[in-house]
Amino acid sequence: MSAVIPSSAATPPRGTRHALGALSQILFFVAVWWLAQAAVQWLHWRLPAAVLGLFAVLLLLASKTLPERHLASGADWLLGEMLLFFIPPVLAVVRFGPLLAASGWRLLAAIALGSLLVMAGTGLSVERVAHWERSRRLRAADGGSEQP
Repeated sequence: MSAVIPSSAATPPRGTRHALGALSQILFFVAVWWLAQAAVQWLHWRLPAAVLGLFAVLLLLASKTLPERHLASGADWLLGEMLLFFIPPVLAVVRFGPLLAASGWRLLAAIALGSLLVMAGTGLSVERVAHWERSRRLRAADGGSEQP
């Protein structure tokens, strides 16, 4: 006698599917970075692999080769855990205590200014993209008509 398994039991629950989708998207970002790193080393470019990978993903998204929804969950998780990516630089600063004692104020000023510039640049970029996205959605909702 064989048991009949309902069709809903054959598919994982929504939360599991969402987590697996996010994991596959994160692995996609890792693969893009790995390929970009290999390309940068092979071509002997002085460009960070992350920048090359960013442009590659941007090109895929802009050309509609890769729909945004295929990366949304993984990107949301990575952005939510971004603080983890900033911890290693802070630990490196703490590790070099004697250097900080000798030139501490200059190093701290450079770190503070650099962090401030990165945060401001990121904030401005996100605002511009969000504004562009909102206006694009409004135009699409209005049937594509241009507003004065």
